[in-house]
Amino acid sequence: MPISLEKIEAQAPELLSLVKEARSRLSAQALGTARAKVALCVDHSGSMRALYVKGVVQRIAERALALATQFDDDGAIDVFIFDTGAVHAGELTLADYAGGIDRLRAGRRMGRTDYAAAMTLVREHFPADGLPVYVLFVTDGAPDSRTAAKQELVTASQRNIFYKFLGVGEGPFDFLRRLDDLRGRPVDNAHFVEPDDIEALDDRQVFDLLLAEYPQWLDEARKAGLLT
Repeated sequence: MPISLEKIEAQAPELLSLVKEARSRLSAQALGTARAKVALCVDHSGSMRALYVKGVVQRIAERALALATQFDDDGAIDVFIFDTGAVHAGELTLADYAGGIDRLRAGRRMGRTDYAAAMTLVREHFPADGLPVYVLFVTDGAPDSRTAAKQELVTASQRNIFYKFLGVGEGPFDFLRRLDDLRGRPVDNAHFVEPDDIEALDDRQVFDLLLAEYPQWLDEARKAGLLT
């Protein structure tokens, strides 16, 4: 069951308006009763530095958490940080989300851009016979190993995992566009969006972007027997 608005107001009142908007947009997509685990993968390469300093990544994380409160009842998202390698950094919860991204990345040096390392950790972290896994994957450019990233996406497409690739910053994003249409997958388990300036969008617009194509994947994954 989703977390009630009363509980949100009591535990994290600053998130209440976000959660209300998330609930509204889920209902508009006929996802009001959908259940899922939510994961956040964030690019920690050097070119992302300004987006962390300005709080852009933190605000994206808060929107992911708002979605999670309606997809699941644990009020938490798993956070995976990737640069030259990747790590499951822990969770953001209703109790500790404020400043949580900087807390989870504290002491970690910025590096290169290894998509596949993060995608492998996601696949290994969530059981294949569990709830659908919605992964918000935030990056500002292409990975170092494109072949490994493509293979991980193909492998995930045989599982209960959906990737929403969110392009932030200046790119380049040509590779992400190709991932969006990657062949060799039993179902299309990825969607790429690249708003010109995510900070210029209101919450309704952001949630609509984040939910685009997810309902279609749910239908296709069920027909393919990937979801229990």
